[in-house]
Amino acid sequence: MKRLWTIIVTTALILSGCAVKKEIESSQAYVITVKNPSIALSDTGFVNKGPHYTSVQIFAAGNVLFHLEMMGEYICLEGKCLDKVAFNRQFFMQEHYAELMQELLNKEPIYHGEKLKKTASGFEQSLKLDSADIFYAVDHDSVLFKDTKNGVLFRLKPLP
Repeated sequence: MKRLWTIIVTTALILSGCAVKKEIESSQAYVITVKNPSIALSDTGFVNKGPHYTSVQIFAAGNVLFHLEMMGEYICLEGKCLDKVAFNRQFFMQEHYAELMQELLNKEPIYHGEKLKKTASGFEQSLKLDSADIFYAVDHDSVLFKDTKNGVLFRLKPLP
């Protein structure tokens, strides 16, 4: 009985980690496009950042259509929390390294800057991996991540 209680409490703590109010230090409005084989959305949203916390929300008519939260070693999508590599398998349809989504949201080069080409207002990367064909570009505050092999698109375009 004690073991069952421990399992219940541990599970509740893990699942409630996504529900705790987080301190937000910056918030930026974007047109956010998210597409993979299981989801296709494009609408106005926000990227909010705080200490050890980042969230992405897409809204339509005042309703949250998409809510992703990153904190510590976990990424929560619609309240379901996974470790970062498991999230990548589900979201990107590929087991990329753990920090990929954080690098996209921070507008940083991915895959250790492999095949990085600087542009006048940012950079581009074209990566052909065994299981992914990626084009990634950062232009000022815009982000485009496209994996044509796995049918994944993630785009942030700032609102004026």
